[in-house]
Amino acid sequence: MKDDARKIVVTGATGGLGSQVADQLLRLAPASDIGISVRDPERARGLAARGVRVRHGDFDQPNSLDAAFEGAERVFVISTLGDNDARFIQQRNAIDAARRCGARHIYYTSIVQRAGSPFVATPGHLQTEAYLADCGVAHTILRNGNYMENLPMFLGAALQTGDLALPPDGPVTWVSRIDLAEGIARLMLDGGHAGETLLLVGPEALDFADIAAIASDLTGSRITRRVIDGAAWSQALIERGAPPPLAKLLQTGFASRAAGELALTDPTLAEIVGRPLKTVRDVLPTLMTAPAAA
Repeated sequence: MKDDARKIVVTGATGGLGSQVADQLLRLAPASDIGISVRDPERARGLAARGVRVRHGDFDQPNSLDAAFEGAERVFVISTLGDNDARFIQQRNAIDAARRCGARHIYYTSIVQRAGSPFVATPGHLQTEAYLADCGVAHTILRNGNYMENLPMFLGAALQTGDLALPPDGPVTWVSRIDLAEGIARLMLDGGHAGETLLLVGPEALDFADIAAIASDLTGSRITRRVIDGAAWSQALIERGAPPPLAKLLQTGFASRAAGELALTDPTLAEIVGRPLKTVRDVLPTLMTAPAAA
């Protein structure tokens, strides 16, 4: 093992979840234990300045991953975007590279949904889970809940208009990405839970009517939840410039919520971080001024 080997390597560490996992690792462990794999190392100069090993790693370029993962004991593979076939190939490349580099444990961010879900991204995740099961390396599957930080995408102009018009939905155990990042960092530092699948979700199941009521309390202005057709909502996103695959992803996410697939509660994440998890009411005030993406 080379002198600059790192105990843990985080992929996608300039993205939303990856950057926060890296921050939590730096809070809990010395920088000399941490490496990151990113497509654009220039975007990670801040982490490099803090002593983190930064290397170029692209899931579409397997040879780059060999260098990025070199010497790692534990590799955190954040699931990628794109269609199911592309996602599986990219994630398979990362798993294979971790195995080639001698990693002893792989952590993978999956989703809550299971086979038969209307959520269009499900097959690529399930293929990856199956591939991990046969890869010969200890692994942990992290079934992450929906992020609270994505709520501004859905609230959109409703904070100004009072009209929250969205497709049918159901209760979701929304999770704070900060809580999730801390839990994942602690999991990887501990190194346990090999062969386990962990449901990492928030403390309460809320639908968009509940969120509208919370937002109304916080703003002092009434926000009314109005149910609209999912296909029409998706088409409106496309007309406003959203790529059709993204519109489909979001539409089927609502269908999954309406089917009750995201309502499960679980104490695992709170047990890992050792404190109560943040609620939507705790986090939403910090998101009110976030730009709306949809």
